[in-house]
Amino acid sequence: MFSKIKPDTDRASQIPYKAPADKAPLADKRRSILNEGVVIRGDWTSDGVVEFGGSIVGDLTAEVLVISKTGKVIGNMRANTVTIEGHLEGTVSAIKVAIKSCATLKADIAAEEIAIESGAIIEGHLSIKPKAQ
Repeated sequence: MFSKIKPDTDRASQIPYKAPADKAPLADKRRSILNEGVVIRGDWTSDGVVEFGGSIVGDLTAEVLVISKTGKVIGNMRANTVTIEGHLEGTVSAIKVAIKSCATLKADIAAEEIAIESGAIIEGHLSIKPKAQ
């Protein structure tokens, strides 16, 4: 029902996140908090802030994504801002990415800004894209 098969060429890192033009500023955004124990098999999309501490096999798209220490994502992430404290296997496409010291990633990341704390475990490719004009 929620599952989609995507070709290998449809990679999240190739499609940048763009906030809808008709949406309110970030301060007015909804906040979704999915705690440990939440399991999703499918894609999750939000036009606000998503704090994710559960487990998902699928793609996450939001304006702001926070993968907490208990969060496990197997899929692709697209957002304006991404903070990763937990586990990720997939791709990230964002403007700003912060990888915390407790994060474990097997991912390809494309962003304008990437900050990595000492202690983070990363396997994959990092790509710094030029800032959009």
